[in-house]
Amino acid sequence: MDLRTSRKSRRIGVVVNYASLLFFLVFYYIGFIGAWSAAIVSGMFVFLGAVCVSFVLVHITTGLWSLGHSAVERLDERQIQVTHGALRHSYAVFTVICLLVMMFNAVTGYRGHYMFDVVLPVSLLYFAHTLPSSVIAWKERSV
Repeated sequence: MDLRTSRKSRRIGVVVNYASLLFFLVFYYIGFIGAWSAAIVSGMFVFLGAVCVSFVLVHITTGLWSLGHSAVERLDERQIQVTHGALRHSYAVFTVICLLVMMFNAVTGYRGHYMFDVVLPVSLLYFAHTLPSSVIAWKERSV
């Protein structure tokens, strides 16, 4: 699967990356709220590994991570336009997701500590940093 040339492969990689992140969070919070078991811990680490592997394949090997995190002076005009569009779309999505998380906490009325421990903010930070390159991976025909 050549992620550099195949938009379909990059899209699959993006879906695997974010689905793995979501399943990692589900397993983590099931264990955190309920009881930790070997199956929950194993599932959590399997999905965390899938997040890491898919991150390297989609964002690092394609060069999209460096494109989304480069100084404007190092980019040509096309790259600036692509990056600007990706940032605009990704942070609109990120804002909505963060607001939904906060609304969920407000609506459920739960004031416990599990919703805002370190794992959720770190996951949201990861999401914020990978979303621009994911948008580019999803939309651009070649990278």
